[in-house]
Amino acid sequence: MKFTTDSLIVEEVLSGNKEAYGRLVDRYKRPLYNLAFRMTSSVEDARDLSQEAFVRAYTKLHKYRPDKSLFTWLYTICLNLTRNHLAKRREVGSEDPDRSAAARGMRDGNCDPLPDDLLIEKEETKWLERALQVIPVELREAVVLRYMQDLPFEEVAMISGVSTSAAKMRVYRGLERLRELRAREEQTDGL
Repeated sequence: MKFTTDSLIVEEVLSGNKEAYGRLVDRYKRPLYNLAFRMTSSVEDARDLSQEAFVRAYTKLHKYRPDKSLFTWLYTICLNLTRNHLAKRREVGSEDPDRSAAARGMRDGNCDPLPDDLLIEKEETKWLERALQVIPVELREAVVLRYMQDLPFEEVAMISGVSTSAAKMRVYRGLERLRELRAREEQTDGL
């Protein structure tokens, strides 16, 4: 099967082949879902936000510039929707239980019996997911984009709408906040 670039698929969609958009959705649904999940820690929110990002992108597809990365454009849309969602959630004061637990010390007593290495990895992953919900959104998004989505600083900057140096600063500040949370937890555990 011939490889089709994103720009060619966009051209097809804009020319009237609306089914071609499904190829873009298939290509990017997992990364957008993962981004929304890492930012919200909610499967339902991640599903809704990633779907809304595709709907929003479809309605604004005529504004996409083929000389730019479609991936970055979609990520930016999804990230903006996620930011708005998180801001509304804060305004309403609906704090999810995982975030509350994270703020109280990030302890999770539910551990499945797994081999030691897998158990440690699972606990670290759970801790990180909860800790990310505690740090400010702009730091969280930078850390998620850089280390969980494995994007270079330049793309983190484009998606976040800041300079590369500002993106780097956000990543480093986010990592520092996570280290502080870990150190605080270790102090309270008597380590």
